Amino acid sequence: MVKNSTTEKVPPFDRVVYRIEETRVSAGYEAYCPELVITGFGDTAEEAKIILRRQVSEYLEDCRKLDVLDETLIEAGFYYNDEVWMSSEVEPPQEPKIRFIGNPENQIYDSLAE
Repeated sequence: MVKNSTTEKVPPFDRVVYRIEETRVSAGYEAYCPELVITGFGDTAEEAKIILRRQVSEYLEDCRKLDVLDETLIEAGFYYNDEVWMSSEVEPPQEPKIRFIGNPENQIYDSLAE
């Protein structure tokens, strides 16, 4: 959990699931989040991922402060699955469940008749 200077807890940005692509570049490593177009660099792959996670967290905190967090995540291809904000690149959203009240056959015919 990230803490700010007043030691208040910020929203749990570890509840945002996104892709991390890592690449060896020059003498170090690059970690990249394609959904948010954020890159972190480090001497090791793990250091690059740690830096990327920090940058993503700071970016999402800024979006929260500007009251555009939900819109930003949706525009970047995320959806909320009742537990976490999930990237559709990590796990595509499931088809919505449809509930019928009453007799389903009548509802199908009724909707076709209209």
